[in-house]
Amino acid sequence: MNEDLERLIALHDIDQLLREIENPQYRDLGFEVKEQRKADLNKARQEIVESLPESIYRKYERLRAKYGRGIAPVVGGICMNCFIQMPTAVVGMGQKNQQLETCSNCGIFIYWV
Repeated sequence: MNEDLERLIALHDIDQLLREIENPQYRDLGFEVKEQRKADLNKARQEIVESLPESIYRKYERLRAKYGRGIAPVVGGICMNCFIQMPTAVVGMGQKNQQLETCSNCGIFIYWV
């Protein structure tokens, strides 16, 4: 798998965890525990951001602002962001996840499951 693609998936996972920590169901964690987890996640996020090329990170953030996520899986040939069937030529490619790709419809970064 492409290293930048792996980093984007990890970045997305961290962003999801940070969003979940803000969910009211986590109020029982206690302020100190919650703040420590947020600090740990933010530190891990910063490390990933620093390892990504700036242009990729900027595009990820633009997509995240627009769609609430910067990367989406493709399952059964369907982009899980816009739910459009990927073109047959793209689905039939042999080297999936070996380079950064975007959905031809919505433009989000994609990875194949």
